[in-house]
Amino acid sequence: MKNGTEFRAFVEETAVFLNQTAVLDYFRQPLPAPLDERMGQITARFMAASPEQRALLLGALGKPQRALLGIYGHREATLGMRERSRERLLRGLVGTAVAHYELDRGSLEAALAVPHHIARKMGVNTVDLFDEAADLVGGEVGEALRRYGRRSDVGLRKYGWREIKTADGVKYKVSPGR
Repeated sequence: MKNGTEFRAFVEETAVFLNQTAVLDYFRQPLPAPLDERMGQITARFMAASPEQRALLLGALGKPQRALLGIYGHREATLGMRERSRERLLRGLVGTAVAHYELDRGSLEAALAVPHHIARKMGVNTVDLFDEAADLVGGEVGEALRRYGRRSDVGLRKYGWREIKTADGVKYKVSPGR
């Protein structure tokens, strides 16, 4: 049971770390930032965990803590686009899904528009990508991911997003007035 004890310690450590991180501070950091690496480690550990361990972590995180993973998800998907990395895109999608674990369909659909757009732009099969993330997250959000990955009507503008080209690469912002 050593592995179970180690994972419980990881969950506790993660909750403390996320409680000490301000959402607005993370949101304002340049892309990439050192905090992205730590959030990536948390997400990678979640992805490598058993279904029971993933459920334990999801149950231990409150909405403000999961919001940080949502910011990470958006940032990681953007970096995935810049680097043409499917793995980064998947980690970003998982972070986004974890952030929306207490299902709010409207905000989830808007958040998923960016990774869906990026996948199509990179030539990544959205069905396979979203199914892979759904397998990791499970529950209602997992089912929502499966449905979303099969959609052909998803566009950035439809959900209030715009793609901006910068000197550092592409980024995604909410359109003014949304």
